[in-house]
Amino acid sequence: MATPETPPPPTAQDVYVARQPIFDVRNEVVAYELLYRDSAQSTAAGLQPASVMCNEMALHAMLTIGLDRLTGGATAWINITRDHLLNGLHRLFAPQNIVLELLESVSGDEEVVAACERARADGYVLALDDYDGRAELLPLLPQASVIKLQIFDRTEQELAPLVRSLRADGLTVLAECVETVESRNMCQRIGCTLFQGYVFSRPETLVGRAMSVEQLTILNILSMLGNDRISEAKLEEAFQSHPTLSYALLRIVNSAAIGLRSVTSIPHAMRIIGRTALSRWLHVMLLATVASRSPLAHEAVQQALVRARFCELLTMESGTGDPAAQFMVGLLSRLDVLLGMPLAEVLERLPVRPEVRIALLEGTGSHARTLKTAVAYENADWDAVRAGASASGFRMRALMEAYAEATEWAAERLASAKR
Repeated sequence: MATPETPPPPTAQDVYVARQPIFDVRNEVVAYELLYRDSAQSTAAGLQPASVMCNEMALHAMLTIGLDRLTGGATAWINITRDHLLNGLHRLFAPQNIVLELLESVSGDEEVVAACERARADGYVLALDDYDGRAELLPLLPQASVIKLQIFDRTEQELAPLVRSLRADGLTVLAECVETVESRNMCQRIGCTLFQGYVFSRPETLVGRAMSVEQLTILNILSMLGNDRISEAKLEEAFQSHPTLSYALLRIVNSAAIGLRSVTSIPHAMRIIGRTALSRWLHVMLLATVASRSPLAHEAVQQALVRARFCELLTMESGTGDPAAQFMVGLLSRLDVLLGMPLAEVLERLPVRPEVRIALLEGTGSHARTLKTAVAYENADWDAVRAGASASGFRMRALMEAYAEATEWAAERLASAKR
């Protein structure tokens, strides 16, 4: 019998789904590419290319979970193989919700071209993944609306003529593997209008921003909430020093997300839901102040909230550990880049438990294991995900549901914090 330490081998029911945002020239998220594969082994880092064959079961699983839960209503880019295209499996999805991304292994033979024509007639938008100008791909160009170019280690002189040629044919060009601000700007300069890569997913571009008065106030109140010797009167006084913050918090506590009504004061809120819940919402509000800076910052903050909730749900799934503490670990793991401060300095301002501090600064302990699993899931590194599941007792089949729930939760909480 399988134990949490030795999970059963992958079966047809194991599903792996993550997502990566796609941005436009205004740095606003316009879509998410859904990163799913047919097995953990098929996407192990360094063993096979990311664009390996997805399978029918993954498509059905996506329908079960629901695209809207993973994308928040944004367009979903779905990797599609030759067999899926010829069998019409994409018809399970409404054409207005998805872009069909033909993997680079799909060649433009007569059957494929005919299937593309049928898909377009049904209203589906097609994109070509990792286009490299091979002759067998040329028949697919008239069928596609978007061409994805992998730009890593390619020069402007090499890319510019290709982008001009594609745009002359009326095609939109998406630059993928964009890892620096300089490469992103180069891609826009030569005519790319969609962008995807770690320069957007990793929020290092936010480093160095000065902390606002509101952020400093929130950090101060969070520190006070963690001190049992601080009275409700002192906390109310701290909130009163920033009326906008006080008003925003009361709106949150009275929102449908909390399920309460007619909470009229900060002391009243603390008596009803307790300091722990107030602390949690203040963390969300702290990130909301960062999200207001730009679309890029908003996406980075949403990813932080997804990670926090995902860590919490994984802990609940395993049945061991403290879910609330794991939420904090996930959230705090992104605060250094979001606030532009070394993580050790951020933690000096916050009342965190020793085990949380160790997980964040030293990468050790049970909290660190769960965090590493969540990060691996975000990066679609399924070998690392399975290793984390084995160590922590997570059920693989529950991971996708937890991830979908986390993305849904993050979008709702961030929206309520901004109202």
